[in-house]
Amino acid sequence: MAGLTEEMKNRITEILNATRHTRQGFTVVYDDESNPVATIAFSGGTEYRFVISSTENGAFTTSECPGIHLDEAEIFQRSNLDLCITAVKDWSKRIIERQQDSILDEFGGVADSDPSYFGH
Repeated sequence: MAGLTEEMKNRITEILNATRHTRQGFTVVYDDESNPVATIAFSGGTEYRFVISSTENGAFTTSECPGIHLDEAEIFQRSNLDLCITAVKDWSKRIIERQQDSILDEFGGVADSDPSYFGH
């Protein structure tokens, strides 16, 4: 099993650099010999991870936390590395969304600070 090509690694770096946290906001570990072939962790919350593993039939699985539908990890089957790379981009966006939601939950919105805001 071969690891990711330099091109794929560069594409992952470009995606992470395009986030507000840049590449330095993530820990990325590649394994060119075995599974998982790539593990990306968000430094601001180690529960946020993206793991790419190869399968016996030449496809890939990704374990993504937060997932698409859940805050916990979800596992997806992907037929090629391009789909994995696209999923990294979507995952990095979900982290930003979760952080924004967390800030709103912590500090509340306008209605929380002033219940009369909605005319009650």
